Amino acid sequence: MEILKSAAAPVPESAGTRSDALGAAATPGAVSGGRRLASVDGLRAVAAMWVVLFHIRVFSGAHLTMVRPLDFLIRSGSTGVSLFLVLSGFCLYLPFAAGRAARFSAGRFLIRRARRLLPAYYASLLLALVLNLAGAGRLGFAQLSPQAALGQIVTHLTLTHTLLPSTFYALNGAYWSLGLEWQLYLALPLLIISVRHFGLTRTVLGVSLVNVVYRLALAAAAGQHLIPPGTLLSVVLPNQLPGRWAEFAFGMVAAELYAKGTLDRCIPYLRFAWLPLVVAAVATRGDPLSHILFGAVFFLLLVAALGQIRFVSAILAWPPLVALGVMSYSVYLVHQPLIQAGAYVLRHWLHLSPLDTFAALLALLPVILGVAWVLFVTVERRTVTSHPSGLSRTGSRLLFPTWHTPKQRVTAAEAPAAATPHI
Repeated sequence: MEILKSAAAPVPESAGTRSDALGAAATPGAVSGGRRLASVDGLRAVAAMWVVLFHIRVFSGAHLTMVRPLDFLIRSGSTGVSLFLVLSGFCLYLPFAAGRAARFSAGRFLIRRARRLLPAYYASLLLALVLNLAGAGRLGFAQLSPQAALGQIVTHLTLTHTLLPSTFYALNGAYWSLGLEWQLYLALPLLIISVRHFGLTRTVLGVSLVNVVYRLALAAAAGQHLIPPGTLLSVVLPNQLPGRWAEFAFGMVAAELYAKGTLDRCIPYLRFAWLPLVVAAVATRGDPLSHILFGAVFFLLLVAALGQIRFVSAILAWPPLVALGVMSYSVYLVHQPLIQAGAYVLRHWLHLSPLDTFAALLALLPVILGVAWVLFVTVERRTVTSHPSGLSRTGSRLLFPTWHTPKQRVTAAEAPAAATPHI
């Protein structure tokens, strides 16, 4: 996630450069081989904290009826995953946008993804396992038999937990989006091949059509009682690759426009889409295709963050927000089991009301962010390969106490045009 001000084409990825990652369900997405875009990191922070607030509301059981707009905003935090998916499409496709798809190597791409994402994920998985096994019955986690625990460990280690109702939300409910992200990673080579042969426009239209047909088919099957109601129908099947593909593809469109330097040409047309898209997304929330509308809204938000609406990009490039965005993957990985355990203690041990529990969990946010910071500094930062821009000196020292900017090799053919400012 990244960018500072005006539309600027990033340095493309070459054999001599490596890209960072962050997107989806908060997972990092590959960007350019050089710097990260500050306001996109800020946007990632907003998405992560939106999801955190959503889970605080869920586990506290609070309903903020005294401030209904705020309550609606917080309980809509689950749609923050849509924003992460759009950001993933942008970050992962950006190095190959604007005619650079031929340089894509599926093997190198997947190896970089694994190196970037799995160390912090496995470290947080150990924490989740400890909380689940030690806190079953005392901290609100389900009691697991040895056989069930083994099944959870195997499916989570292989990121196949998203495929089964019994493992979809287990151990750490936020992990479900990581399984979806890996489905998107495995499918990216197919999208690149399609872009090479048919162009990006046809590829995105095809992906969107697959998404629409799949979700409507699920709705029709449910209406005919072909799929029994329950977790399989409500969350597992809708959140597989065909059911969320369009949001990722919208991010690819933003990357193409950004890399070509043509975003500002689209603004006169896109600015009129804001209001109808937001209204339609909110009005259809919970319907089979509402996630596509939210994806379109977040596509416009990403365009705004990429410097096309200056006050938006300036706010998102605020250094503390950028710092939070840089470590947002770690925040996403650890927050839910900590909130779940904290809410159980507050509700069942201390007998606080839902509203008091909500307020207490908000007060405990620094503790959650502190645990995320420990994970970032000890594990995740060692996998970061692109230099965050927009960090204050304090933020840089806090997140990268031994940071050394990696050397970048950029050939003359890969260098951005002289008229295009470097990010």
